[in-house]
Amino acid sequence: MLGELVLCHPLYAPLAMLPAGLVLAFHGRKIVPFALGLCALVLGFLYGGLLLSAISSDPVVIRWAPLLTAVLFTLLVLFLYRVAFFFAGLLIGFFLAGFLLPDASTIVAGLVALATGAIVYVSRNFVFSVLTAVLGGALAATGAVNLSAWAGVYAGPAAYWSVFGAVVLFGAVYQLKHGGK
Repeated sequence: MLGELVLCHPLYAPLAMLPAGLVLAFHGRKIVPFALGLCALVLGFLYGGLLLSAISSDPVVIRWAPLLTAVLFTLLVLFLYRVAFFFAGLLIGFFLAGFLLPDASTIVAGLVALATGAIVYVSRNFVFSVLTAVLGGALAATGAVNLSAWAGVYAGPAAYWSVFGAVVLFGAVYQLKHGGK
C-alpha cells in the first residue's frame, strides 16, 4: 500500500485533498455520523463473523454472523456517538462543580453535572461544525498550496493561512447557518 502511494502521480494527493477539505469544511458535521456508521458497519462485517464463529461452528451462525454483527455494531456506535457527548459533559460539569464550588453538596454537583451534560449534548452540532471546518480548512489549504506549487506558482505561508482562514470561516458559518437544528 505504501509503495503504491509513493509511486502514484504527485498531483493525485492535492487533487484529492482540496475537494475533500472543502466537503469536510462545508458539510463535515453531517458526514461524521455517516462516516462513523460506515466504519462500524465495515468493521462489524469483517470481524463479526470471525468473532461469532469462534463461539459457534453452526453453519447458520457462520452465514449470518457478519451481517448481524455489522448491523448491531453500527446501531451501537451511532447510539454511543450521541450518549458520549452527554457523559463527557456530565464528567466535565461534575469536576467543574467540585472545583468552582468546593463547599457545595453532592446534589448540587450532580445538578451542575446534569446541566453541563445537557449543554454539551445540545451544542455537539456547534462543536462538530467548528472542528470539521478547521480540519477541512487544513486539508483544502494544503491541497491548494500543493496544486499551486505543482503549477509553478509560489504560494508561501501567507497563502496557506489565507486559504485556511477563509475556508474555516466560511465553512463554519455555512454549517452553523444551514444546520437545520
